[in-house]
Amino acid sequence: MKLILTVLTVLFLSATVASALPSYWGLRGLNRVVDAQPIETNQYSVGLFTHLGISHDDRAAILNNVTFTAEDTEYDATGHLAFGYGINEMVEMAGRVSYWWNGYRRDLSNADRDAGTGDWESDDALNEAVLSLKIAFSPADNGQFWMGFMPQVGFAVSSGDYDYVTMYDAGTDGIWYAGDPMFEMRRAMLNSGKLNLGGDFLFSYNADFGLGVHLNAGFHRYSQQFDYTDTIRDASGNVVDTDDIELTVDDNVIRVAAGLEFQTGIATPFVEFEYNRYLDRTEEAGNGERYDETALLDGGFRFTSPYGLALDLTGSMALTSFDPEWSDLGHGIYEAGTTPTDEERAQRSPFPGGYPAEFGVGCNLIFSSVLLQSPTHGTLSGIVTDSETGEVLQAEVSFPASSVLPQTTIDGFYSVELLAGSVPINVTAEGYQPFSETAVIVAGEDQALDVLLTPVPDNGILTGTVTDGETDEIIVGAVVTVEGMEETVTTNANGVYSIALPEGNWTVKVEADDYLNVVKVQVMRVEETTIFDVEMRPALVEGQVLSFNNIYFESGSAQIKPESFGVLDLVAQTLIDNAGVRVRIAGHTDSDGSASYNQGLSERRANSVLDYLVRKGVAANTLTTIGYGEESPVVPNTSAANKAQNRRIEFTVLGVALR
Repeated sequence: MKLILTVLTVLFLSATVASALPSYWGLRGLNRVVDAQPIETNQYSVGLFTHLGISHDDRAAILNNVTFTAEDTEYDATGHLAFGYGINEMVEMAGRVSYWWNGYRRDLSNADRDAGTGDWESDDALNEAVLSLKIAFSPADNGQFWMGFMPQVGFAVSSGDYDYVTMYDAGTDGIWYAGDPMFEMRRAMLNSGKLNLGGDFLFSYNADFGLGVHLNAGFHRYSQQFDYTDTIRDASGNVVDTDDIELTVDDNVIRVAAGLEFQTGIATPFVEFEYNRYLDRTEEAGNGERYDETALLDGGFRFTSPYGLALDLTGSMALTSFDPEWSDLGHGIYEAGTTPTDEERAQRSPFPGGYPAEFGVGCNLIFSSVLLQSPTHGTLSGIVTDSETGEVLQAEVSFPASSVLPQTTIDGFYSVELLAGSVPINVTAEGYQPFSETAVIVAGEDQALDVLLTPVPDNGILTGTVTDGETDEIIVGAVVTVEGMEETVTTNANGVYSIALPEGNWTVKVEADDYLNVVKVQVMRVEETTIFDVEMRPALVEGQVLSFNNIYFESGSAQIKPESFGVLDLVAQTLIDNAGVRVRIAGHTDSDGSASYNQGLSERRANSVLDYLVRKGVAANTLTTIGYGEESPVVPNTSAANKAQNRRIEFTVLGVALR
């Protein structure tokens, strides 16, 4: 009934639009719940999330054959350092590293217990890292409803001396003994497992009046490793029997989380609900009791400032009850005189991530570039119309030098937020000549750019962008010529060219200073626009060295392996395109074998490469060879990987060949 009432409370509470701040996953959201809407493009956030859980336990302790009730207290402290970055309007990436501290404080009101054991047991570790990605889209025109998917991978970093909290005091309290793992704690483990994988589907509604509703639902898989000795003792604490345990426990978990928030200016109240169902925990106690689910309620206030900083004050409470008998890894069965099976121990293993504390408080300190008082983006909007009829057009508006995704106009209208600065803009529509312009975006200002598109004439239009194939920078002034046509065009300030061509097959040549020529046959059709984007490669220059350690030879031989032909074919084509250069082919080996043997092997392999290139059409008088054997390693020959780097072929450009 408690769980049902809580769910109803979550469903009917007021909420807020997300303020672009991260959850402890690093992705935009509340605390535990992720907002399906990504953070803005090129924006980032960093957050330090802390939480202290407190749980009270009434335990039966036995000392000197006397049983009494001990009112102990469990503590768990968690710290997450999380970051997030908006790649574009649909994709956000994030990561976090976590620190855990688990502690147990004993009630020492009993004099015998006070004399026999200490009051604290604890352990801590910088324990795990999680990487997350969010891929989302907005199916609604107003951008208020968002859907997405969040894949994740987590792995253990460190867990101190053990994966679990161990009693280290010399004495005993009748519950745990020195050196024994304290598995009956809510969070006895120091990480959620050696590896976990999963993903959540995300749904969010962020209304423009401040209301935000979020739902996450997904599947996660955890793998924990237990390696310890289970021990039975008599009433005096003497060891009666032991059982060495080596156990891997895999948990498949269904996770559902919901969050609501309501932004009221600088303060945002929020509430969250999280439920986990452990599908592999199927054993029952015989009375219908099961230990296969956790649920908690979390909420608080988020305070923001115009200086990029935000502060969260949170509180939490568990909605399901903890039973230590279901978290002892089968020790109770073993102590009762029966050796538990691996399945029975797995059913009673601690949950990955631990059991939620009875109550908890948290404080989060967050920085987000979105909150900075000075704006970083401006708005560009306009209408795309036919230059002859004035009819509004459905067109694609793209931003090639930005990570902002292309937009399709709605009733001819487009509007987009862009990072301040000069931004190239391309507008295309079927049956119309492409439009290119560079807009200067001013931060915090709205700017209008209406576009008139000219219908494509009877000829087809060949157009595209010319860029550097290595740096993606645009190339201005590249010359585009078509064989059989007198007209030539050059790329404009945005690296764009456009030329009208009749229907047919045309050989197009693109030239630019210090770059290799690009030649391609293009098929043109009447009144159609053909896109031919060109990536140009820099020309070879004197003194340039090209090194390849993926040209393979038969062991101890100069015979080239077939898997190397693709690389050598590319080298051959490059040399043919750079007609008039002389190249020296150098062979190098690792240090295995004698120096004289390696010297000869390197020379033979260099000659094999020369022969191959000549067969592919490279002029023989432009090539020379040399062998260096093992004399010039690029890295020390101290490992197999390093030796692989040293077994290489290098091409050095010597200059213009004599003719």
